[in-house]
Amino acid sequence: HHRRRPQQRSSAPSAMGSSKHTFIDIASGTAGGIAQVMAGHPLDTIKVRLQTQIPGPDGKLPFNGMVDCAKKTFAKEGASGLYKGAASPLFGAMAHNAGVFFSYGQAKKFTGATEPGSELYRFFLAGSLAAIPITFVETPVDLLKIKLQSQVGEGEYKGVFDAAGKIYRGHGFGGLYQGLGACMLRNVPCFGLYFLGSELGFRLVNPPGEPTSPKSVFFGGLVGGGCAGGLFWGTLYPLETIKTRMQSDHIVKEKRLYSGVIDCAKKTYAEGGVKSFFKGYVPSLTRAVPVNAAIFCAVFNVKDAMHHNF
Repeated sequence: HHRRRPQQRSSAPSAMGSSKHTFIDIASGTAGGIAQVMAGHPLDTIKVRLQTQIPGPDGKLPFNGMVDCAKKTFAKEGASGLYKGAASPLFGAMAHNAGVFFSYGQAKKFTGATEPGSELYRFFLAGSLAAIPITFVETPVDLLKIKLQSQVGEGEYKGVFDAAGKIYRGHGFGGLYQGLGACMLRNVPCFGLYFLGSELGFRLVNPPGEPTSPKSVFFGGLVGGGCAGGLFWGTLYPLETIKTRMQSDHIVKEKRLYSGVIDCAKKTYAEGGVKSFFKGYVPSLTRAVPVNAAIFCAVFNVKDAMHHNF
């Protein structure tokens, strides 16, 4: 059965209507977070197992690639083996996506991207605007993750809370915001492209003004999410490299390798030219497309169902 694509009313909505839309943004974002972990965590488990494997007594590595690792893990431990340690990223992803889609929903009101068939640049502007509050939340979270991931074996931090406490005690709030400029530089254009991609992909399947069906919303979400992930990770990846390098740099200012974004870019280029900016590009992109397809598929479908039932 076909139905009109759910649209937000263009006239100033009542307080009730406005809070309904806000609730739907948060609920659909939360669903997107669950989908993100469902789709992405097995890939993450495989990545970690491949990165940390050591040769057996016969001198051979246990896994000879992604597919082999997935097969062996599944054969030995079942599906639960692929979802080991998924609880903490699950809550993180739910909260993160709720925040992202809430910020984006608010930003769309400012840029006029709530009209049926609004010009695509309005979605880009809304994504870029939403990136500002997102970055203030994301920077310390990313910093702690990078500090923990970059220490091999026994490091000075035992876990997230330990790292947060030590960094705050030693360096105050500023310490937790190491690399804020680099994060902002990457997030503002990338979130613009992310939401532009999601809208563009959705419209390829569901032209504005045409009726939608549950099936077309499902495929629109998959295509939109794939485009979103591809644009976010595929286009401005060097900014991601600079961001990660600046956040993994020494916590003490005087001991830092990079004095700022430009200095980091120069030194990265000096290491091996343009190639140095694209380390980890292929794995990031191969993960981003299916994971974001899952996120937007969940978001658009939950949104669609809620618009029809509330």
